[in-house]
Amino acid sequence: MSKISLRNINKKYPNSDTCSVRDFNLDIEDGEFIVLVGPSGCGKSTTLRMIAGLEDITDGEFLINGEVVNDVSSKDRDIAMVFQSYALYPHMSVRDNIGYGLKLRNYPGNEIKASVDNISEDLFLTEYLERKPKELSGGQRQRVALGRAMVRTPKLYLMDEPLSNLDAKLRTTTRTEISRMHKDKGAITIYVTHDQVEAMTMADRIVLMSMGEIQQIGSPKELFTNPKNCFVATFMGMPSMNLIEGTYEGGQFTCQSFTITLNESDQQILNDAGYNGKSVTLGARSSAIRSGKKYRDAFPDCCFETTAMNSEYLGDAINVFFNAAPMNLFVGTLGTGEPDVAIDEKITLVIDNTKLHFFDTKTEESIKYSIKSAEFKK
Repeated sequence: MSKISLRNINKKYPNSDTCSVRDFNLDIEDGEFIVLVGPSGCGKSTTLRMIAGLEDITDGEFLINGEVVNDVSSKDRDIAMVFQSYALYPHMSVRDNIGYGLKLRNYPGNEIKASVDNISEDLFLTEYLERKPKELSGGQRQRVALGRAMVRTPKLYLMDEPLSNLDAKLRTTTRTEISRMHKDKGAITIYVTHDQVEAMTMADRIVLMSMGEIQQIGSPKELFTNPKNCFVATFMGMPSMNLIEGTYEGGQFTCQSFTITLNESDQQILNDAGYNGKSVTLGARSSAIRSGKKYRDAFPDCCFETTAMNSEYLGDAINVFFNAAPMNLFVGTLGTGEPDVAIDEKITLVIDNTKLHFFDTKTEESIKYSIKSAEFKK
């Protein structure tokens, strides 16, 4: 059983005026799969390297099972790490690269062979076991690096962008295998990525970072349906959430392009929070912006006419892009049975007012976050 804690962690490099990581706090329970996600330069890889012992912690404490390990060397922390770079031994075969960590720990030869064979089958590497790294493609080398880590059962698995060199199909297959192997091993896994799809599909909890700070921690569902601020709202989900500035007054939201009537629950929240007659930012996922008669009938006070600027055919849906304010492009998702849309065509869109988010225009903080958070804790 393992538990790790990061308490008030800060990282400041010499000759820098700012911290690369600021006030990072996180407790991770045994068996959790944690994904650190965010844009390039947000501090996620730096945080992982501090956990690994490859970077010094400027301030704060890192604990494993209640013991502070800030000064414990990387080799003594019982971790297995996969880097974005492969870091394979070029003179060794694939089999020897994968099994090297077990060999160093004096595992019997028959156990090493069985473990390497099993992990190689999971990662589709069986036919390459006798090859050297130079004889492999980039994606194959990345899978060897994954196998070398996953063949062991340490206290912590640390993974830094491990799927970045794989093609789209293999990336999907491999992340499924990583999730399955994580469940089989039962050890804590901390996984770094900039890809929100990987975060959504793999994590027990997501830690979303920006500019060295944690923006929100929660399950994939919580971050998607209950974003704490505009950054979380637009980062999680594809396409990004539409954000439209306007004014709330008398139960209605008005922007330059349309006026819609809000549902009673949202009216009550905005009234109680003191936003009547004030500027707010409306957030709507593309799935909340539709077309077609059944939506117009269901939400007659939430319709508006616009011009389609572009469309993307996705097979079972179409993303239609439109302007709802000057110089801003927004997107709605039209499903089967809704009318086809041509570029520059006039179209009537409908906003489902049961699926809206609202943010303070100045602070960009969610107005509904604390209320929804209480629902998640029930």
